[in-house]
Amino acid sequence: MGKAEEIKDYVKEAFEKIFGVSFPNDVKVSVLKEKDFRKISSSPGVLGLSINRKRQGWVSEIFVLEGTLGRVMLTLGHELGHVLTESLNNRHDEEAKAYAFSLEWMRVIKENNIGDLGEAIVLDKPAKNGLHNVAFNFVRGLIDSGKRAWEIYLGLIRRKYSVSMSG
Repeated sequence: MGKAEEIKDYVKEAFEKIFGVSFPNDVKVSVLKEKDFRKISSSPGVLGLSINRKRQGWVSEIFVLEGTLGRVMLTLGHELGHVLTESLNNRHDEEAKAYAFSLEWMRVIKENNIGDLGEAIVLDKPAKNGLHNVAFNFVRGLIDSGKRAWEIYLGLIRRKYSVSMSG
């Protein structure tokens, strides 16, 4: 799956199912070919990145490496989790916020079979880098204790949950 234009309708549908409103004008999504994406991030394991300008009141940007529809939508969901609200000061909490949002994003895509991805979305293991794996395990632990991904996402934004409290 290449250009953002090709996934626009799927992104809009998933977003509207979650929030009940149209996709925001202050978020720009780019799906890039490998050579263009690697100009932004040379790390081979990175599939997406975002620049959150919410605090400045500017347009935030998401860059996703082209791939299968499932992988692009999964990566996009994670990056959306970073840019829909201001960045959290604690980087582990910020990463947990993105994982919690992406889990809700995937749930909505699966339940509504958006893009015929009802059976295709599978959660990748996060990078074991002390940030992504710690944040993901924090979110997974809260889910295992009975919390829903959306509740965790909102709890992180409202500073009700913090990875630093879990250790």
